[in-house]
Amino acid sequence: MDIRFTSLFTHSKDIFFVMDVNGVILHTNPSFQSLFGYSDAELSGINIADICHPADKERKEESQNSLLLHKKLLGYQSRIKAKNGCYYSVTWSVILNDDNLIYSTGTPQMDAPVLAGLTGNDIVQHTIQSLNEGFIVLDADWNIMVFNPAFLALANLSAEEIKQSGFTQIESLGLTPEVLAEFKRSLNDNVSLQLQYLNAYSNSWLRINMYPYHKQIAVFIRDITEIKIQEWVLGLEKKVLELNVTTQYTLAQTTTELLKGIEAIFPDMLCSVLEVDHAQERLFNLAAPRLPKPYCDQLEGLEIGPDVGSCGTAVYYREQIIVSDIENDSRWVDYTQLVKPYGLKACWSAPVMNTKGTKVLAVFGIYYTTVREPNNDELRLIERTVNILRVLIESKKNETYIKEQNNRLHAIANISSHELRRPVATILGLVNLFDKHNEMNPLNNEIIDYLYISTRELDKVIHDIVEQTINVNTTWAEV
Repeated sequence: MDIRFTSLFTHSKDIFFVMDVNGVILHTNPSFQSLFGYSDAELSGINIADICHPADKERKEESQNSLLLHKKLLGYQSRIKAKNGCYYSVTWSVILNDDNLIYSTGTPQMDAPVLAGLTGNDIVQHTIQSLNEGFIVLDADWNIMVFNPAFLALANLSAEEIKQSGFTQIESLGLTPEVLAEFKRSLNDNVSLQLQYLNAYSNSWLRINMYPYHKQIAVFIRDITEIKIQEWVLGLEKKVLELNVTTQYTLAQTTTELLKGIEAIFPDMLCSVLEVDHAQERLFNLAAPRLPKPYCDQLEGLEIGPDVGSCGTAVYYREQIIVSDIENDSRWVDYTQLVKPYGLKACWSAPVMNTKGTKVLAVFGIYYTTVREPNNDELRLIERTVNILRVLIESKKNETYIKEQNNRLHAIANISSHELRRPVATILGLVNLFDKHNEMNPLNNEIIDYLYISTRELDKVIHDIVEQTINVNTTWAEV
């Protein structure tokens, strides 16, 4: 650490710590250790996110971007978990130095609760301060009387901004007339209500619980976007798996329904699935509900290789390929002109391996019309979709295999019951005509000639049966 800061770092009553650009704590001062109850050894090497309140982590990326841009971050509020489990609200001043170290000094709120000797009201306050859900109390004029740190994170506002704003003026909550009408009904009718709505401002789903009391309303607000997405994805998977077991739907139709469902949940996505041929050399269109057909036509029969866009490369290396900027990625050099007319800027691809992990069955591709990388929710969706596609493709291949096997077995049965019986019956008949008492009978020579012909015919039929059996075994090995 810079020697100029050593004295201030050691003797300051303010809490102070140093971390790298990835958030890994390098040093903490005695005030930091004393307030939160950790030793320097316990804190050194851990990520600051590990002791931050979960609700505050949602703003981490935004604050990091602001710090990288402006080299400083003032008035940033977050909650730090002490060793005893209590959360403390802290206002931070953060500086990014030329040596790529981040110096953070913070002032804790003096009214932050302490676990030892809590009164009943203190326990309530501590619980509310530690909630993942946003909590506020509104009066009849929509003034915010009480709020917790989780609400600050949800509204993306500072404490001072909250105090200066009325509830209905907070744009980041995306309050609609219908939502506000429910608030009025709760207050006027003195009835507890719960509602869910799409926050168009942040494109997130919020669930609100309202509890009126003496012309005030206690409100709990929770971001349930992840829960809603999980519900939709589970419903989609159930629907697709049910379609897959019906013989009326082909693999292409079932896959199309899956991709349509994904695109309905994530409207910015343009999805595709390309099948890989048996030789693992070329790609062929299976489903792409919203991708332009002329573009898909140009991909038909595309040769797999190390620099063949995202999909061809993903199959070649058998690993997920994330291309956030098509125009500036070497793997798209020879294919940029294909996507340019359609405004496609990013493409993420993941191979669908068979259960044994020996072959690539298909490749799942996601296109965007903006330059971007996937977030954690999108990465989880890709993984789940790949698993579903594996089930769909292998089950349909097995279904096709069973049909082909049944046809071959029917053919074998037909050969056995008809073609095999004819030469056998002929041979048996000729044997009965053979003159065993007079071997020199000229008729015996003719019978032997016919036996030879019938035996050759029988040998051919047996050969056909063996060949059909080999085909059955080969097909099974390829599944």
